[in-house]
Amino acid sequence: MATVYLIFALVISVVAVVFALQNTMVITISFLAWKVTGSLSLVLLVTLAIGAVIGLLVLAPSTIKHTLAASGHRKRIGLLEKELDEHKIKVAELQKSNTTPVTPVAPQPVPQPQTTLPLTSQTPEKTS
Repeated sequence: MATVYLIFALVISVVAVVFALQNTMVITISFLAWKVTGSLSLVLLVTLAIGAVIGLLVLAPSTIKHTLAASGHRKRIGLLEKELDEHKIKVAELQKSNTTPVTPVAPQPVPQPQTTLPLTSQTPEKTS
């Protein structure tokens, strides 16, 4: 990725040199009480540089905010990973302490309630 940025910077430099060579006209810029005289290309490049600096100054607070937030998140992740490792160690210790052989207990049959029904058959008497 650094190579791409280097190539991009080289292209911008070549364009700036060509621009400066083609725009050599001398101009005067007046702002309030100031008067500046210089070549057109120099004035435009300085103006471009001032605009870039102003843009960077506008972006700086949010960039700093995001950098500080990311730093806080990295610290939090480190603490959580450390805590996770401690919990894993505790789980391993508990599993080691529970490795004593347990003799399986045979299931006991559940006693069924004894219900007896009368086996005598009683038929109702017929009355005529």
